[in-house]
This record gives sequence, structure tokens and C-alpha cells, in this order.
Amino acid sequence: MTTTYRTGQFVWRELMTTDVEASLRFYTEAFGWKTETMKMPDGTDYTVVKVGETGVGGIMKHPMPGAPAFWGAAVSVEDVDGVAGRVTANGGKVIVPPMDAGGMGRYAGLQDPQGAILNAWKGNGGDSPAPERPSVGMFCWEQLNTTAPADTLEFYSKVFDWKNEPFGGGGDMKVFKADGTSVASVMQAPPGAPAHWLSYVVVDKLTSAYERVKQQGGKVLVERIDVPTVGAIGVIQDNVGAIIGVFEGPGA
Repeated sequence: MTTTYRTGQFVWRELMTTDVEASLRFYTEAFGWKTETMKMPDGTDYTVVKVGETGVGGIMKHPMPGAPAFWGAAVSVEDVDGVAGRVTANGGKVIVPPMDAGGMGRYAGLQDPQGAILNAWKGNGGDSPAPERPSVGMFCWEQLNTTAPADTLEFYSKVFDWKNEPFGGGGDMKVFKADGTSVASVMQAPPGAPAHWLSYVVVDKLTSAYERVKQQGGKVLVERIDVPTVGAIGVIQDNVGAIIGVFEGPGA
């Protein structure tokens, strides 16, 4: 059996939460996710969130007491240790040193020079294939909002060998590409906002998703931005404070 990797692409998203039960309640109701909880080798619980039988992300208790809840995303790489070395060589930080993940693979937590955080991942069993068209409940995109776009483009080209080109819809937004596949967009962060990565999930309709979000104790931070020929996006904050993007396809 051939092991397939999607090197340079985002392959997993994970919520580090301050309250696992509250997070599970929120996302099963707001996004319709199913859950499956397992024990990790160190005895901690890890919950895989699913769309049907497909695992799309994970939820676990934040290991650092007092740290805020946040969604993180992982990029598939050929060599986690090599990527970590390139991060530090180009002005970034390794906030979680390369380590094995319970026999499933190897990962590291990284921070770019502007402060945005993401993970590098090499799974022992390869990467799951990307859906041709992500369905409702699946992650569909990543966006980097940064305080220094030009420096950021150079950093990630050296770390992940990402290329970039202008977004077809116009404006100053750039799109990162890995081997010709679009993987993320890059924009200037709003005034006063720190640099951060933002993951997007497909929803049925923004308005109906927002009703569920509010019912479960979340907030709508950005109500609607129309993206010509693509759809519409918004941003929410869940009931424990983590921020995540939502996407409504055209004609929804």
C-alpha cells in the first residue's frame, strides 16, 4: 500500500480548549460535528470531530493552565526537524520542539517572526486525501492575517517552500501555493490585531449558523464579507473564546 503525503498543505486542525465539555457541546450543536474520544499514550483524552465517518479535526484540553483557547492548524512536511531549523534560522521561534505523537507521527509548534502560530506535522501513515469539494462541516481554507505581509511571504517561502501569487479577486491579498495547489491566503491584519492564522469551516448558511452559535454562547465577530465568485465568509468566537472562520458557498 502506497503512503501518500500532501506536503505543504494543511492537513489537520485542532482546538486547545480550556473546557472540553463546553467545547464539545458548542461544536456538535453549531457545526453538527460528531465526536469520538480516545486515550492518548500519556493518559489524556483526545476527541476527534467528524463529518459522517471522516475525521476533520481534534479537540483537547489545553496543557498550559491559564492559556487562552485557540484553534491551530498543521501543515504536512517531509522533515519536521528540518522545518523547525529553518524557522529559527529565519527569525521565527519553535514553541513546541519536534517530538513524537504517540506513534502516530511527529510534530512541532512554530511561531513566525510576526507572532502567528501553526504546527508542522509528519504522519506515520501519510495524509488523508483532500476532498474535491469540502462539504458542510469540513474545513476548507486557511488565512494568515499578518502585520508585515512582505516579510511574511519571504519567511514562509523559506520554511515551507511556498510560492505566492495575487488573489484573482483583486486587492492586495496574496495566495500561498504548494506544488501548484492553493493552500492559504495572506492579508494585512486589521489595525491593532496581532498576526494570526484563521481556519474556515463550511456552513449551510451564515445566518442559520450564527443563530446556533449565539444559542450556544458564542459571538459573531465578522458578520459577512462577500468574496466574488467564491461565496461569503464570517468570523465567530466560540463559548470558550476560541476564534474560527465560517464559509458559505455560492447559492447557499
